[in-house]
Amino acid sequence: MTQVKRQLLHRRRIESYGFLRDDGLWEVEATMQDLKAQDVYREYDGSLVPKDSPFHDMYVRLTLDDSFLIKDIEVSMDAFPFPGCGGAVPAFDVIKGTRIGAGWNRWLKQTFAGKSGCTHIMELLPVAATTAFQTMWQPLSEKYPQQVPIAIGKLVNTCQGWADDGPMVRKLVDEQVLTLPNEEHQS
Repeated sequence: MTQVKRQLLHRRRIESYGFLRDDGLWEVEATMQDLKAQDVYREYDGSLVPKDSPFHDMYVRLTLDDSFLIKDIEVSMDAFPFPGCGGAVPAFDVIKGTRIGAGWNRWLKQTFAGKSGCTHIMELLPVAATTAFQTMWQPLSEKYPQQVPIAIGKLVNTCQGWADDGPMVRKLVDEQVLTLPNEEHQS
C-alpha cells in the first residue's frame, strides 16, 4: 500500500461510560468533541476557535432503571458553532420516561426531526444506548437469570454476529439456552 501524504484537519472524539450507582440505578455518560487542527473562525460572528480547541463539546447523561427506563437526562453543550445551538438543550427533557429498546432510535429521529433537536446530541444518544446495554447486560443477567433467554431471543438476526444460522446462536441453541421459533417443535 502506498502512503499518500496527508494533513490532519479535523478530529472527533466520542467517549462513553457506564456506571452502576449505589441506589441501584444506572448512569451512562457520552461526550463528543470536535477539534480543528488549525485556527478556525466561526461563520456567524468571526470569533476565533484556536487550533486544538473544541468546536463542538457536547455531553449527555442518562439515568436508567433495570428495565432501561430513562429516569433522568442531562444534556450540556459547552462549545458549539452557532448562537442558537444551546437552545436545543431543554427539548431533550421529553426523553425522560422513555425506554431504550426496539424502536427507540426511530422514535428519537421522529421526535427531534427538523429544528427541534441537535445533530450532535442525536449522534450521542445511540452511543449512550449501546453503552447502557454493554454496561447493564452482565449484572442484569445475573440478577434476572430467567430473563436471559428472552433478551437473547430479541438479539437474534439483529446483526451478523447474532445471525440465527451463525456460530453464537447455534451454540446457545445446542446448550439449550435459546430456542428458535422454527426449532420449538422439532424432536
